[in-house]
Amino acid sequence: MSSAGIGAPTPFDTLGATLSCQCGYGDLCVCPLKEAAMRAYASGSRTPLPAMNSEQRDWCLEEIGSVEGHDRKDHDYSTDQHLARAVLNAWTDYARDKGLY
Repeated sequence: MSSAGIGAPTPFDTLGATLSCQCGYGDLCVCPLKEAAMRAYASGSRTPLPAMNSEQRDWCLEEIGSVEGHDRKDHDYSTDQHLARAVLNAWTDYARDKGLY
């Protein structure tokens, strides 16, 4: 995970505050605002989402690159949906590496 920390503000906080977090198979769960936004983009949300701006895409690439075994360059030209999935995958790998998952 990036050096900014779990509670640090992200470019997705405002959007995340407008979304419910969908975990698993349509189940609602509690998650940070950035995770709610990542899950919405990753799922191809039925709610129309704005295209990620350059700040949001850069943040995603930083999150991906901050996890061992993940290379941000592999995602430079990814769609928003694939980029969000890559962030969630990186976070999952990070949690597994730390024994949290």
